[in-house]
Amino acid sequence: MAWTGKLIGGVLGSLLGPLGTVVGVGIGHQFDKGATKLKQTAQTFQVAFFGCLAKMARADGTISKAEIEAVEQIMARFNYTGAVREQAIEIFRRAKDDPHTAADYINQLAGVIQFNPQIAMTFIAALHAVAAADGVIHPNEREILLQAERAFRLRPGTIDAMLNGVRGNAPNALENAYKVMEVAPDATDAEIKKIYRHKCMEFHPDKLASKGLPEEFMTYAHEQLTKINEAYDLIKKERGL
Repeated sequence: MAWTGKLIGGVLGSLLGPLGTVVGVGIGHQFDKGATKLKQTAQTFQVAFFGCLAKMARADGTISKAEIEAVEQIMARFNYTGAVREQAIEIFRRAKDDPHTAADYINQLAGVIQFNPQIAMTFIAALHAVAAADGVIHPNEREILLQAERAFRLRPGTIDAMLNGVRGNAPNALENAYKVMEVAPDATDAEIKKIYRHKCMEFHPDKLASKGLPEEFMTYAHEQLTKINEAYDLIKKERGL
């Protein structure tokens, strides 16, 4: 991914406000000349993404080796190598020590993605991966996840469902399955099937790409679809469908 043109600091200054200047200036991360608005949104999302990961990693006071490894795994899954990888690391390094809060980054990012729930969930999945890297979700890490839930205007309970899981016989598994599906427990079988089909369509790769989600983030979109499938399967099993 070779990006040329004006420095990202200028672009982020217009798209992300003051946070763009803090993160963007001097990192050498560049935007394509004449990039479309859709492509600029994708590129801006990548910068804000690693800034938010830095805030999550630092949330419990220290950045552990496990958290660093989690971020490196994310970069590997995105096939980041060479200069692009170094740029992502530099974004992370600058953001972890800047004066802004995780909420500052999240609120700015929410505006950039226009509160798109599918893109928001791919972002939250990555945040969760870093938070859970050391085996414990610190209260400050959970609060950041809840801040994201509110900022992205997701359904209340989304984060609790993610943290509690819907697999097997975990406590409240069925309740969490309904939360993942964003459907009431008293919904009819037909209503649940309709919502399930709608969610599958919304998480289709072509659908997400048209909304500005970078190709690298499709992995997280697929993971979210997996969770939806697991939730739907559990609900069907409970209802005998």
